[in-house]
Amino acid sequence: MDRRDEYPLVPGKTFLNHGSFGATPLPVLRAARALRVEAESDYPAFYHERVFPTLESSRRAVCAHLGIPEGRGVYVRNATTAMQTVVDHLALRPGDRVVTTTREYEATVVLMGVLAERGVEVEVVDGRPAGLVARLVDACDARTRAVVVSHVTSPWSSVNDVDALSQALADRDVAVVVDGAHTAGQVPLPALRPGVFVCLTLHKWLHLPKGTGFLVVPPDHVEHVRPVVTSWYSRGGDLPRRFSWAGTDDVVGHLVGAEAVAYQRGLLADGLREHWRTVGGLAEDLLLAVPGVQPLATGPRSPAMVAVALPDVDPDPLLRALHEHGVDLWCGETDEGPVLRLSVAPYVTADDVERGVGVLRTVLRRAVAA
Repeated sequence: MDRRDEYPLVPGKTFLNHGSFGATPLPVLRAARALRVEAESDYPAFYHERVFPTLESSRRAVCAHLGIPEGRGVYVRNATTAMQTVVDHLALRPGDRVVTTTREYEATVVLMGVLAERGVEVEVVDGRPAGLVARLVDACDARTRAVVVSHVTSPWSSVNDVDALSQALADRDVAVVVDGAHTAGQVPLPALRPGVFVCLTLHKWLHLPKGTGFLVVPPDHVEHVRPVVTSWYSRGGDLPRRFSWAGTDDVVGHLVGAEAVAYQRGLLADGLREHWRTVGGLAEDLLLAVPGVQPLATGPRSPAMVAVALPDVDPDPLLRALHEHGVDLWCGETDEGPVLRLSVAPYVTADDVERGVGVLRTVLRRAVAA
């Protein structure tokens, strides 16, 4: 698979960091641009005649593709907005407890810090894969209101067994809040059980434009969840109606779900999963052959991302050196030391991986020597 011609990427640069911001394919961008031109030519008519039916069609296409009951999935700006929506809905108070892990996205870490400042007790358990479910369940007590956990960890790229977690907590009044920033379009959704909220990003692996997140609400909460922005319809109607309009905004990204789903289905038919397996396997082998690079704690790996532990180097100058050589990878500091992540997108070839890891080998050798 080589779909680079279908993405408006800078020529001559090696993009191996799709997991950070994604990249929108040209067919989806063309559909979005056409809608934006239509909207700006006569926005009152676009609002009254086109926005809501097109939004509903787009939302239903995403739900159908991901296996979400139609009345339980709604667009939001991004997974971070979805997480905030759930936290606000749970109305956590001083004395309540939340359990989370050491392997959470930085925005989630900040959100947990805000809760702690409000008097919510936040317990953080070791987020490495082995024994994670047991540690999370054991940390829950009578005051625990929620467990906040990533489905695919960023940047460690391991897949947590959130289904086992939700099953183990099924008899307790504990919400499971799943950060699914890398779920949609890459791995199947978690089981949509009562008490399980799933916060998705669609602009990465499902190829929608930026500003497209999705919130999946469990059946026992559908009647009461409200958007974080109070606007025209946020206090009445069913869940899709309440989330349909957060005030005048650029909503075009939320209107092209059908086009993105069609593109994703084309990728799957063209062998996307095999592409991930072969090119991702090559990436893992090449990365672990770089002197000083080590595997991370074992666990199921994301099919489209490979993460490794770097030697004791400062990730920031390493990242700058990679960029100077035209290679876009993710690397950064974590509680477990510096980590590097490589993403295999539809536009990434084996040659791209070989070039990117070759550059990494060179700049890492220089960084270690310094």
